[in-house]
Amino acid sequence: MKTFRSPFWEALGVFGGMIIGSGMFALPYAVSVSGLWASLIAAGFAFFAVMSIHLAYGEIVVNTEERHRLPGYVGAYLGKFAGNLNKAGQIIFFNATLLIYAVLGGVFLSTIFGSPPFWWTLIFFAASALILFFENIEGIGFLNFILTIPMVLAILIISFLAFKGGSVANIPLFGPDPFFAFGIFVFALTGLSVIPDAYDIFRFRNVEEKQPLKKIIALGTIIPIILYAIFIIGALMAVNGPVSQDTISSLEGVLGRRAVILGALVGFLAVFTSFLVLAYDLRQIYRLDAGISKLWAWILSAAVPTALFLLGLTDFIKIISIVGGVFIALDGFFVIFILRKIRKGGISGYKFLPFGPIHQALLILLFAASIVYEIVYQIL
Repeated sequence: MKTFRSPFWEALGVFGGMIIGSGMFALPYAVSVSGLWASLIAAGFAFFAVMSIHLAYGEIVVNTEERHRLPGYVGAYLGKFAGNLNKAGQIIFFNATLLIYAVLGGVFLSTIFGSPPFWWTLIFFAASALILFFENIEGIGFLNFILTIPMVLAILIISFLAFKGGSVANIPLFGPDPFFAFGIFVFALTGLSVIPDAYDIFRFRNVEEKQPLKKIIALGTIIPIILYAIFIIGALMAVNGPVSQDTISSLEGVLGRRAVILGALVGFLAVFTSFLVLAYDLRQIYRLDAGISKLWAWILSAAVPTALFLLGLTDFIKIISIVGGVFIALDGFFVIFILRKIRKGGISGYKFLPFGPIHQALLILLFAASIVYEIVYQIL
């Protein structure tokens, strides 16, 4: 247990626990909409884009002495207007994502215990807010790491049962919307917002070496996509027909009630750990970049997504697609422009990735295409 309380494992718990969340359960549905072949291409491009932006942001964080979240870095390097613009986008992004986690958490708890998801979602909000009030990032990182281990094991068990009871013939090779899966993959793989939190764990422990963050970013991005691939193929093999948006409820006919309860428990752990980390980071944006007191930062972090839920915003698949395809893409632009400025200014003492013109152009093209798609096909 003492080994797992090391800064490396706590930081990996924060980063990996954030990434392995609600997006995973939307992926089989997304792949069924886009088809396997288009989804493989989408997953490849999404992994390239997300890994690049993760490493780029990590390089920005370790080469900046002041503590910020992304809006603060944008303001410091790109100017006050850009910082305020990103701050507004980040607050929308965080609250929308917390809403997604809570809605899915309520669905999973309802599957386990019965009763309408509405009440379980409210309980989810209340429990998360209570933990968030008392815990710091080290405690949340340790909790995430401990919860992520059984979660990953359970996903592998469910996937094995799905492989065993399913058929390759059930996997849809083509779908009606080949571009749909990209935004979902981006959302499911992104942990950009918590990279400063992961680095803070080393800062708080007075660890001077900066390279562990690069290893954490690499591992924390690679492990989820491997886990997702196993889960997607297993789920699609098991479901002979339409795949539900949360995936788990589609598996009962093949795997039985016990496996579905296990899957719902896994789903709950996934969204709960991600919720804690993201809510903590939103609280830090309010405190560090907006100058709000600790108490009000906590109140806003808990109250706004709850209010959105009570207003009836519950279509989590559409929210995931828009968040992944638009808001994360916009964050990607800001990260690219910041790192360009740091590299040109010669203040990037620790480099995490090659960042040539072709690399940058491809990222900009991917993110621009993603935003256009989401506006045309999901928003308008």
